[in-house]
Amino acid sequence: NAVSFSETGVLTRDAASSSEQALGKCLSDSVATTYERVAAVEADADFMRVGYQYAADQLSGTYTQWPKMDMCEQQEADYDPRFRPWYAAAATGPKDVIIIVDVSGSMATSGRHVLAKSAVKAILNTLSWKDFATIILFNGAVSAVYSSTLVAVTDNVRSAMSSWCDRQVWQSGGTNFLAPITKAYEIMQRSLSAGTSSMCQRAVMFLTDGVATLEESDLTAIKTKAETYDAIFFTYALGDGADVTLTKRLACDNKGVFYAIPDNGDVAGIMSKYYEYFAHGQEICSASWVRYSGVGTGATLYAGCMAMYDRTDPSADLLGVSCMDINLIADMAEFKESAGWDQFVCTASDITKKCRSVQLTQCHRQKIRLAYSEDSVCTGDDFDTVTADQVCPCVVSDCSDDNDFTDELGYFCDTW
Repeated sequence: NAVSFSETGVLTRDAASSSEQALGKCLSDSVATTYERVAAVEADADFMRVGYQYAADQLSGTYTQWPKMDMCEQQEADYDPRFRPWYAAAATGPKDVIIIVDVSGSMATSGRHVLAKSAVKAILNTLSWKDFATIILFNGAVSAVYSSTLVAVTDNVRSAMSSWCDRQVWQSGGTNFLAPITKAYEIMQRSLSAGTSSMCQRAVMFLTDGVATLEESDLTAIKTKAETYDAIFFTYALGDGADVTLTKRLACDNKGVFYAIPDNGDVAGIMSKYYEYFAHGQEICSASWVRYSGVGTGATLYAGCMAMYDRTDPSADLLGVSCMDINLIADMAEFKESAGWDQFVCTASDITKKCRSVQLTQCHRQKIRLAYSEDSVCTGDDFDTVTADQVCPCVVSDCSDDNDFTDELGYFCDTW
């Protein structure tokens, strides 16, 4: 691909509206000026050190990169930076994600099984090495489980999970909601005992196109365990025949969001946006580090990525994410031989893996639900008539953890 070290490239998404594209271009121009100024100081004179600076905005998905690099037409059409590991990793803290998908016979209708598999892979693309995940497929019972404990989503693991999905049967049998949820809690407990967990928030993503029954005692037990494990339920009812009552109840009972998705809807796009919930409640002011292979060069690159926020309103909203490869300012071969390398690795790892509390009130959660649909808003509380422009009560900001506290398993506050 052609590379220009004197320019910053911009990639806008056709799916964004004209106003969103205009705002994305404005932000891109501002970022580009900074990138070119940094490159003028930090890049080596002959540009032999491979390193990039890049960013994306939350509203339009406009992508900005120095140096400018041509992308093929298909890459440009498919690329949405907001659903890449580096973006989601900077916008949210570490998390455990259990993806539960209905693979009953009705999923063959309207190609739902194809959409579901694509959605699972899209979710995996939002996860990085600091996140832990597994996949549960169900029909009349649990039909397949990727792993008995959660696994850290490294590049190799992500590829293995995607290949595993391709080998499964995605449309066979009946529907049972309780069995996969029970299995999810078993995996949480086993993972905590084994230490294969982020030790932070947990997201349960539940997709079905069917109808099943849950007793009131089942719902109570699910809620109790969700509180125990700090698990948030995101539920998705796909197609006209899907159960919307129980799926919405599962989300509302467990601090989550319910999504009704029509047949041929953008299942992958909707499900992979789950991380925005966490971004709403986490203002992160330190870098998240990711390691990746450079396009075309294959060089190992180390990027520090930070979220950008719009602070013009009382609550800071995610504006986008900006990254810079440390390769731009240091020769990696020399750095790895230096006395500071081990300290850098340790510090970068600790900062990235630090848990981030989700500071959301019920008012904030209801606004997130309303942003998708009025039908997603939970009923029966003080905020069931929430409006998009309603100002929510402030979250107490002077509460802090005891940095010296450890629990019975030896975990500090920032790892639980």
